[in-house]
Amino acid sequence: MIHESLSIVMKRLLKNSRILLTGASSGIGAALALELAKEGADLVLLARRADRLQEVAERIQKATGSARKIITVVGDITDSEIRQLAVQTATQQLGGLDILINNAGVGATALIEATTEETIRRIFEVNFFALLELTQLALPSLKLGNKPMVVNLSSIVGLRGVPHYGVYGAAKFAVTGLSEAMRAEFHQHGIDVLLVCPGTTQTEFFDVLYQSSSAPDMPVHHAVTPEYVAARIVRAMKKGQHKIIPYFQAIILDYLNRFAPLFTDWIMTKFVSKN
Repeated sequence: MIHESLSIVMKRLLKNSRILLTGASSGIGAALALELAKEGADLVLLARRADRLQEVAERIQKATGSARKIITVVGDITDSEIRQLAVQTATQQLGGLDILINNAGVGATALIEATTEETIRRIFEVNFFALLELTQLALPSLKLGNKPMVVNLSSIVGLRGVPHYGVYGAAKFAVTGLSEAMRAEFHQHGIDVLLVCPGTTQTEFFDVLYQSSSAPDMPVHHAVTPEYVAARIVRAMKKGQHKIIPYFQAIILDYLNRFAPLFTDWIMTKFVSKN
């Protein structure tokens, strides 16, 4: 009976939801912005690239008309003033905040011994510290929101360490652990937490790596589209799910790691490349 009542509470419609979405200028973020607008949400979109962000906003307006509020904030998520501006914009121009989606991120592929100090700090600043500090800023507004939720984008390498993704994966592991703690702590405030762990997706990830000195020798696997991932995220938000892995081969890897960890360790040694 308790389980059934909790499930009902966690389910939500996204129409008229007030959402702050980071990393919205391309990839999963851009696809997610369009999907959420089609669901009837009002959006504050945050990203560094003004031209790309404006293109996303115009695409949304063209697809949905003028019924929805689409507000852009341009800036680097690691800048504390930009984070404050994003939250203020949501609360002032949307009248509050119901959902925070921490999607912004940056990647790197390098052996641990070859990863530079600059890369280590940048990866954690963008993927973890900015996410945590933005959530802290948004929390007072979320507490007042309608069926509030935090959505954190981690990665399959935030569930299983993969060679050449050591530092990036470590940052995403931090997001995974933080999300689990958030879920427990935020429950008293009625705030849901959804953890999203994508696998290989057709985005600019590999084109804009902060460092790219080597890559794993992985078997050929086909990437899914950002639209597919966005649709899965929206469905999970509406259903009140706690965790999704929107990539079939990543689901297999997660199961292997949990039920056959030594075998998975052995497999990972085959992915180490010297290039």
